[in-house]
Amino acid sequence: MPEKLYELPNSLEAERAVLGAGILSREALGSAIEILQPEDFYNSDNAHIWAVLLEMYSQNKPIDFITVSEELTNRKVFERLGGSEFLAGLVDKIWTTANIIYHAEIVKTHALRRRLIEAGNRIINLSYRYEIESQEIINEVEKIIFEAVQSKKSSDFKSLSELIAPAFKKVEDAYKNSGQKIAGFPSGFADLDNYITGFQKGSLNILAARPSMGKTALALNIAQFGGGDDNNPYILIFSLEMSAEQLVRRMFAAEALINMSAMKHGAMDADDWQRLNGAAKFLTKKNIYINDESDLNILDFRTKCRRFKNQHPELALIIVDYLQLMSVGNHRPDSRQQEVSEISRMLKIVAREVDCPVIALSQLSRETEKRSEKKPQLSDLRDSGAIEQDADIVMLLYREDYYTEQAKAEQNSELDSKTELRLAKNRNGNTGTIKLIFQREFTRFVSEADFNNFGG
Repeated sequence: MPEKLYELPNSLEAERAVLGAGILSREALGSAIEILQPEDFYNSDNAHIWAVLLEMYSQNKPIDFITVSEELTNRKVFERLGGSEFLAGLVDKIWTTANIIYHAEIVKTHALRRRLIEAGNRIINLSYRYEIESQEIINEVEKIIFEAVQSKKSSDFKSLSELIAPAFKKVEDAYKNSGQKIAGFPSGFADLDNYITGFQKGSLNILAARPSMGKTALALNIAQFGGGDDNNPYILIFSLEMSAEQLVRRMFAAEALINMSAMKHGAMDADDWQRLNGAAKFLTKKNIYINDESDLNILDFRTKCRRFKNQHPELALIIVDYLQLMSVGNHRPDSRQQEVSEISRMLKIVAREVDCPVIALSQLSRETEKRSEKKPQLSDLRDSGAIEQDADIVMLLYREDYYTEQAKAEQNSELDSKTELRLAKNRNGNTGTIKLIFQREFTRFVSEADFNNFGG
């Protein structure tokens, strides 16, 4: 078999072309930076030069043959990398910088193939480890492949110079769009978005309440009516308590404003039926996906989210209903608190891995029932303080009438219910209370201001 077959995939010509074009044109360099990282280069010297170009670009330094030569000289690597003759060779072979994206894609493709080869070797070695259970191997294999195709940076550390430009860009965008645009996933509730500017990518958001307060209804409302008016976001819902059909029925009622009880028993008039048909057609176009496995563990959850992200890179929101019903898998933690801590931590990890917000519903402990003041507190988060620690945002849902004698007798009534959504933790902003109205017959929340403006 030819020895050439054993050489790892690479294109040194494409690597040199990218470097040359990047030195000649700052605009071309900016385009390629979106595609390539230093570890994507097969040749270590080429990778070193690309790292220098990235740093100079992020620091807004002028970039040309002379400035790059000076920068490499100051770092005492200029002669080792080939000196003026090598740099001149990079630049002299470039007739146009317009092809830099094409050449960058070639470099990227070879880098991906090398990562897949490395992943394949890891998978082979893992498969020979008979002490590991098959399901654990499968989960680890999916993790290895996911990491390979995600093209993560190999370094555990990022220099401040790497972080300045993207951080400044976010602040600049927020300044330019002040009062005009929600930075994260819009919740569908303006008062809430005023505090959190939407649910941010990579964030863990906890929605907690006692049973039957309306957690599921509010989460579905966010999925159904949030996301903004100009797009159709991909949303993934994990429902461990209710079936997918039950969730869809709730979405029907909220969209068409049809009484849930009437819909369940078929007691609808012609107008109801027409609105229901319209709601069904509208919801069919939504990119909302539901998983209703009741025995979901955190490893399966992570695998399914990564898989969905690979299929739909624009994944915008994940909802978990609810946290305490998840399990950690085969091993048994020493305590329930430790188990919930592991689940909470995994939710946070997944949010960051797939770069989208996770909203996890959570039960509150019975301590609220023992107090004269029933409003929930952060300390009421059930089973673990780790939930509060891991969460970027904690929202506590409270309906005062839930505790009145009248409400207890009329839990299935059609009375509208005043509700408080308390923003008890907001890692990057202020806390406060949002006033809502829960239209129980439609399983729909609306802001108190909108409800009053439209006369209920």
